[in-house]
Amino acid sequence: MVARGGLNITASGTPFKQQIDMAILGITRKCVYSCRHCYEHFNLAKEESVPAERWATLIREIQALGVSIVVFSGGEPMMRFGDLLRLLRGADQDRSEFHMHTSGHDISQEKAGALKEAGLAAAAVGLDDINPERHDAMRGTPGAFGEAVRALECFREAGIFTYLNTCLTKDIVRSGDLPRLLLAARDLGVGIVRFLEPRPCGTFLDANPDDLFSAEDRAIVTEFFREANLGRRFRDCPLISYEAYFEAPERLGCMMGGHSLIYIDSRGHVEPCVFLPVSFGNIMEEDFASIFARMRARIPRPIHDRCPSLQLAETVRTKGDHGSALPIAIETIQAEWETMMRRA
Repeated sequence: MVARGGLNITASGTPFKQQIDMAILGITRKCVYSCRHCYEHFNLAKEESVPAERWATLIREIQALGVSIVVFSGGEPMMRFGDLLRLLRGADQDRSEFHMHTSGHDISQEKAGALKEAGLAAAAVGLDDINPERHDAMRGTPGAFGEAVRALECFREAGIFTYLNTCLTKDIVRSGDLPRLLLAARDLGVGIVRFLEPRPCGTFLDANPDDLFSAEDRAIVTEFFREANLGRRFRDCPLISYEAYFEAPERLGCMMGGHSLIYIDSRGHVEPCVFLPVSFGNIMEEDFASIFARMRARIPRPIHDRCPSLQLAETVRTKGDHGSALPIAIETIQAEWETMMRRA
């Protein structure tokens, strides 16, 4: 990682940083939840599209290019538990660290122990609210809050590092409950809390971005983020990672497309980010290195402008026919993409 410039975060888009910080793999289309903010909404199904053997080969391909963290996601990765264990056991644990993003569904002490033994280093549990009723409503499943809390406890007891994925909503931001969430994370032994802003994709495809998350909401979260990480009041609490803050145009810029993060969805499409359903190719049709080279040619540097998922929201809605043809191929939005890159 160091040899490929992984520590040179501000040098993304130059020869000084070739390392991919994180590759998220949507290893399953299955899920029992009905989350209001699911970015994989249009891909969810009962049958898999990518066999476990292809995911195993993909892991070798992305490790050859250099990736620091491989994340198993979905859908709900626990719905493919046997394959998940096989992928972990068959991977080169010396070349990457392996994480899982989960709702917390079907996690037991026994399964957490098996994941630890197979090589899982960390698990992020989706906890979107400290209020159980609001969290369950967000996840579309009664009891989802309890499952998330139990999963965190199981992972901690198994010796797996835990962090939270929290999709920020107006409910939790304006309720003033962000401090309660952070204190609860501390009590649960969580190491990091990731704040994720909602984007107009998946279930939120038709939403107005300002209705999802306004400038006022962002200001509230930013003030708390700074206080929590820098002030004395929360010094015994987990750190907050707020990517939308760090990747703002005036700071690092959007690091999609392998500058920091890359996404392979549950049907095998290689996309710049989980929030931007634009396909640069499919791993069931060609090797990852060829697809990645195509992507980096179209995204040669970080985007120092508004989040691309916001810039291209209307284009994705129109070209994707409201989800029936998502993700859309990069070739179908050539003009819109070039306009965005010129502004970047």
